[in-house]
Amino acid sequence: MKTVSIGDTHGVAVADVIVKIIDKYDKFIFVGDYVDSFDVDNLTMKKNLLEIIELKKQYPEKIRLLWGNHDIQYLLGYAEYGCTGYRPEMQYDFYEIFHSNADLFRFSYQTGDYLWTHAGVHAGWFEYRFKRTKKEQTDINAVSEFLNIAFSERYPALFDVGYKRGGIHNVGGPLWCDKTELESKPLEGVNQIVGHTRLEHIQKIKKYDTEIAFIDILENEETVNTSSFYYKEI
Repeated sequence: MKTVSIGDTHGVAVADVIVKIIDKYDKFIFVGDYVDSFDVDNLTMKKNLLEIIELKKQYPEKIRLLWGNHDIQYLLGYAEYGCTGYRPEMQYDFYEIFHSNADLFRFSYQTGDYLWTHAGVHAGWFEYRFKRTKKEQTDINAVSEFLNIAFSERYPALFDVGYKRGGIHNVGGPLWCDKTELESKPLEGVNQIVGHTRLEHIQKIKKYDTEIAFIDILENEETVNTSSFYYKEI
């Protein structure tokens, strides 16, 4: 399966670029954070979010949309889930968009031993926070399934913010895990593709028997084109 992973868009236009290559690949996975930008104006940001959602509707099997922490603060409320870049004047618009299209988004996506989340799954968080909260055995080959169910039930551990990002937990959950946290102890047996930590270029690291790709680069691109995405055949 030929996959294309798209990093945090934060209001940047990507739909037209994807349309040009839509027939060449099997899956296009967005890792979340479609809104909140220090550079893109409100109307443009809203327009580009709606174009991504329309793309999902046109190609429901090819496009996968994941939640990011910046999206969650509009879906679930800034008071409890707020983060930097929040635009109070867009709360109503973004809430309506995310709420009315919530069935098009997922918390995570997995195929085989490849897992996509917004920020990544830290092994310590998975073992001592998530599995303890779930109170049941979690199959490593079905991590995404359990994460998606947990999100639908709003399990608190999913929203953990670690010390690195100003939170109270040892490490962040899959919406907030910092790059340094994930590099130190990623979930073993699963290759991960994540955004969340802004970088100049796509980076890949090897740890244990797995690979992690960090793909949050779109805000640094002068012009988004097909080379702005991460390609992996699985």
